[in-house]
Amino acid sequence: METYNRKRLDIIVEAPLLRHVVALLEAEAVRGYTVMPCLSGKGPESSWHEGEISDAFAKRLIIVIAQEEQARQVMAAAHSLLSDYSAIITLSDVEVIRADHF
Repeated sequence: METYNRKRLDIIVEAPLLRHVVALLEAEAVRGYTVMPCLSGKGPESSWHEGEISDAFAKRLIIVIAQEEQARQVMAAAHSLLSDYSAIITLSDVEVIRADHF
């Protein structure tokens, strides 16, 4: 089986920022992405759980798999958009089996 190298970009944001990230992905012509709810987590200062008093603190994970140049471009744009907010942006190597999808 042949595989192809791509980059995986993970962006974790508070739910109210999701529409801005999706707009950024559309503006960057990303072919596809997946949005998933985050149920709970812990950072250096506190922990949180989905369904607390307000959904304003709910988190969403956006996953993008793309070729390296586009992934790095989207990462830079996401950093500019989210630098004043509580967000996590990571980039990692992945292998895919259907190169035409990414």
